Amino acid sequence: MNYIWDFDGTLYDTYPMMIKALMKTFAEFSLPQEEAKVYRKIKEDSIHQMIIDWQLPVPTFDETYHLYEARNMNQSLPFKETKEVLTGLKANGGQHFILTHRQIAATWKLLERDGLDSLITEVVGSDSAFPRKPDPAAINYFIEKYQLDREQTFMIGDRKLDIEAGNNAKTKTVFYDLDHFKQDINATYRINNLKEML
Repeated sequence: MNYIWDFDGTLYDTYPMMIKALMKTFAEFSLPQEEAKVYRKIKEDSIHQMIIDWQLPVPTFDETYHLYEARNMNQSLPFKETKEVLTGLKANGGQHFILTHRQIAATWKLLERDGLDSLITEVVGSDSAFPRKPDPAAINYFIEKYQLDREQTFMIGDRKLDIEAGNNAKTKTVFYDLDHFKQDINATYRINNLKEML
């Protein structure tokens, strides 16, 4: 089996840190927002989509957010089940890949710090020059480079765009549903805890 993982909110519990950075950015731009509304928007869509839909200052809002986020990067930790799940699936012959909107070097840095880097074959990030999810180009890249069988390949993520990317690439999909927002998501499987992957 082959596993293509989203990073933020799937392998790592980064949303608390991301929300903190976003709320600080909204305050700096004197744009009051409710934390719960911001959280729901970025979980159901993405920060990129929020900036477009809410007509936030471009590109300064995004740049300011990323500055605050970078300062808090060390607060990003894997979910407590992440290592056990990655290790267990790899022991059964699984291969792990990461497809993230985060930069590649920053992702590897966190994986190395937490002793997870040896479990991952390759990371594709925002600096890989692929179109953003839900475009399937990055998944197709993994499939072609490593000669993966689409029927034996899973795209796992906590947002609709992760599942759409997997569906567009014709892989199996797993929606990691932590929030129970009752979204209309067409996934092969749904899980509420990473251990269900085992």
